[in-house]
Amino acid sequence: MTDMGAGQSNWEVLDSESVLEHPFVSIAMETVRLPDGQTVPEWPKIYTNDYVNALIVNEANEALILEGYKHGSGRIAWQTMGGYIESEEDPLTAVQRELIEETGYHADEWYYLGSYIVDPNRHVGVGHFFCAQKARLITSPNHNDLEGFKLKWVPLLDLRYALLDGRIAALSHAITVSLSLLTILK
Repeated sequence: MTDMGAGQSNWEVLDSESVLEHPFVSIAMETVRLPDGQTVPEWPKIYTNDYVNALIVNEANEALILEGYKHGSGRIAWQTMGGYIESEEDPLTAVQRELIEETGYHADEWYYLGSYIVDPNRHVGVGHFFCAQKARLITSPNHNDLEGFKLKWVPLLDLRYALLDGRIAALSHAITVSLSLLTILK
């Protein structure tokens, strides 16, 4: 069997030109040299803020779902709780802040499920994934998101079906649910 990583090295960035700067996304066009010497002009590199997602579970072993519209998917779907990491914030602090802001809940037990680059060819951003258990309501939500959503508790079995039937439309939410079901929740 061939080792696909043997002899590989990083691409060399010869030039980088910013083509879009926006508070939520920036795009640079890079000229890169591949390990074999080939030069590729205009390789897009996309940057968004890193973000957190978490599956929140209560004492009754139900998962908290945010059901609402996301403009990228163009439809209403099930979502896990999450948001962007603010400057000077670590992922765990960010996800705990987001939980209280968006839902008014606090969770006693947190499990880190991993961090993943959204697109290994273009970067896009890094998602940090968590599962929290023993969630309980401690305050009123105080979110100012543009999207409206409703909170609902669903049995864990419903999450398995939602992964397959389209109720969960975004990859980040599907990963959060899948990793939680695989590693934490039985």
